[in-house]
Amino acid sequence: MVLDGARPDYFGLTHLPHVDALRAAGTQFNNAMDGILESETPSGHTTISTGSPPSRNGILGFDWSQNDSDLSLFSPTVVRAGTMEKIMQAAHVPTIASLYKGRYPGARVVALSGHKYYAADPLGGPAADAIMYYQGNDQGRYVPVAIPGHMPPPGVLTAPGVVGASIHLGAGAEDDLATHLALSAFKVMHQRITLINYPEFDWPLGHVDGGIAARQQVIERMIAFDQDLGSIERAYAKAGILSKTLFVITADHGMEVVHRFIPHSLFTDAITAAGTTAPAISYNAGAYIWLADGTKAEAVAGNITHAADPGIQSVYYLDTSTSVSHYVLAPGTNISAGLDAANQYLLGTLMNGHQPSVVAFCTSGATTSPSTTNWKADHGGASWQSQHIPLIFAGPMIRSGVVVDDPAQLEDVATTTLTAMGVRPTGMTGHVLTEALLRSSRAGRADRSQEIKTTTPIVNALIAQDTVESRG
Repeated sequence: MVLDGARPDYFGLTHLPHVDALRAAGTQFNNAMDGILESETPSGHTTISTGSPPSRNGILGFDWSQNDSDLSLFSPTVVRAGTMEKIMQAAHVPTIASLYKGRYPGARVVALSGHKYYAADPLGGPAADAIMYYQGNDQGRYVPVAIPGHMPPPGVLTAPGVVGASIHLGAGAEDDLATHLALSAFKVMHQRITLINYPEFDWPLGHVDGGIAARQQVIERMIAFDQDLGSIERAYAKAGILSKTLFVITADHGMEVVHRFIPHSLFTDAITAAGTTAPAISYNAGAYIWLADGTKAEAVAGNITHAADPGIQSVYYLDTSTSVSHYVLAPGTNISAGLDAANQYLLGTLMNGHQPSVVAFCTSGATTSPSTTNWKADHGGASWQSQHIPLIFAGPMIRSGVVVDDPAQLEDVATTTLTAMGVRPTGMTGHVLTEALLRSSRAGRADRSQEIKTTTPIVNALIAQDTVESRG
């Protein structure tokens, strides 16, 4: 269950009988992070599904330059044409669906969302039996549809309660429809795995309302989710499988309250002054720039740095002069060695051959998204608030009443989930979160120990920087 853009501090604001019971009966990771760039919906959901970062699975974010043109996953036509799945297949990455169905060939896997086709499609991946999302139809109704090649059996998309009477829905209604659709699929397909994206935590709760700055709206959204969770639990109890069900609650990225908009001209002027152009630029709580002439990357990064915008924390450029391309901190950037190491770790998750030429990270609360959006919160960058996510496991094979403060990463969700379900996460780069499991191997514990050793200084540096920038 992916609460799109939900923050860990959304939990505990009010009593949530179903969520609180899961937290008490399971294992919660307090310092889970995306551990990837961009911290966006397509890349986040692909990482959840594949147990691998963008450098391995091929999905960098919403936009990137490919063959000197802008590839945009925000287009439903592009996603419905199979672009995301083809990229995943070309990367030869396994998914939750492919590995589970490999172990249990007769099992069915369903992935779905509200309006976010770019979340549902990679969450299910090529091996999912049904992948569904919502859109308006020509009668003005909000209806579920399927990604081509992943059509559910007859009756799933037309069952009572799965169609919205209008495209103008009240708060929580879209997520509620997604829950009804999941249960409609379960009634017909009896799927073993259900992967749900709940989009309203991101939009409108995050971007439009301001996320944690809109405390009452957060409480209302969490109460509504708790009710949706209760509906699923009752349906599973009626089917006699509730006690056999593993629940995982997480997010695809964090969310930070916006206090400053950085104009696009800062970046376009820097590009023009360097004598090149940019086939693609991704704007969010960072700026990811693909240059037509990569040899101008250092000059562009320097121009951005010299502009001295207070919303820019650090700028990196891609150095391709050696046998191994790598990012270099632009001269004039004043950050700690620890923060530079954290940024470099995250930048490494972009290195798949289509990585951006220049990356500019914003300070906490700053964004490069257009000011015309009037967004009150954003994500996409390397700040702790963009990276910090909730992560809860509960069910069979999961330890009860455990709270873990050591870091965990988004790529660990698939590996841990599959391991708990008796499936080896072969081919995934994520680590098994052994603290959550009733039984684990010595090799798994050693691997997890190494992950903690690697990621703890990264998390500490991001938290320390967020504390400084939030005060400033």
